[in-house]
Amino acid sequence: MDGWISKRIRIVSRRRVIAWSLALIVGVLAATSDHRYLANFVGGPYALTQADLDSIRDVTAAPRYYARVIGNRVLDTGLRQYTVHTQNGVETSREESSAYNALAIGNHFLVVRTAADNASPSAEGKLVPWPEDLENQLFDTKEMRSIRSSFYSFYLDSDSFRRPGYVVIVIGILFLALFVWQALPAWRAWRDPARHPLARRLAAWGDPMGVALEAEHEWDNPLLKAKRGWRLGNKYLQRSTFFSFNVLRFGDVLWAYKKVTKHSVNFIPTGKTYEAIVQCAGGTATIPGKEKKVHELLAFVQQRAPWAVYGFSDQLSQHFHKHPQDFVRSVEQRREEWAKKV
Repeated sequence: MDGWISKRIRIVSRRRVIAWSLALIVGVLAATSDHRYLANFVGGPYALTQADLDSIRDVTAAPRYYARVIGNRVLDTGLRQYTVHTQNGVETSREESSAYNALAIGNHFLVVRTAADNASPSAEGKLVPWPEDLENQLFDTKEMRSIRSSFYSFYLDSDSFRRPGYVVIVIGILFLALFVWQALPAWRAWRDPARHPLARRLAAWGDPMGVALEAEHEWDNPLLKAKRGWRLGNKYLQRSTFFSFNVLRFGDVLWAYKKVTKHSVNFIPTGKTYEAIVQCAGGTATIPGKEKKVHELLAFVQQRAPWAVYGFSDQLSQHFHKHPQDFVRSVEQRREEWAKKV
């Protein structure tokens, strides 16, 4: 297939390849931007001794912050964190979700946020700066403030360190699958437009060059323009956007109807939107517009495909989606009967 349609397919396919490639590059850069986390994700947890902890001046810059530490003994600070359950803004229950213990490591103390029932002298997690509210609660007395220097300027949070990394990995796998699903077909169509689904569909319509010339003429001289890039001529419904291009024939129209969507905010109606839905053999045209424009579009389609089914009902919808072959045969029969009358 050569000519105008081939050029259109190449243009939109190239745009899709470039967009997906840029998205992949940005995604990889974002996922690997935190080199410090990556190093600790792969190499940690690191067994840190008292000397290692004493050497940390700025925990946010410490190369090894995914740590495993062992204390001489465990002290209960008495601080607890609770998960509060509410209903309609009223507290219904609360449960203890974590505790703050202090591990004695030499002559220093390392505060550890851990599970409520965990009193183990060993802990694993990430070293993070003190949050202001935690520091204010722990050192709220003169006696505690007097021994503040015995505590490290950071604490250990035992929440799963690798969980965010695993989430990123899962998202990355899903994105790669999406990339393969979307970008590879676009790449093939860019290199060879004949491999595009539209090209294969148009090949069944007869002379590809003749179809391309007719489609180009109708695109340049449309009888009706609509939103979302749709243009309608005598034989074709065509849509061109930045990332897509499609051509449908009026001769393939099976069913068309008006779709009304009601909108509301807090159960208060805010308005309606309208769409003309044109189901064809090979694709669907969903054309939004004001109600008057949608009626005009459907009347335009009906003039050029009078044999098709018009109007919506639940019975028609079930028939179309559950028994598509039967629906197509019934429309073909209507078309034959219409042709005999002409």
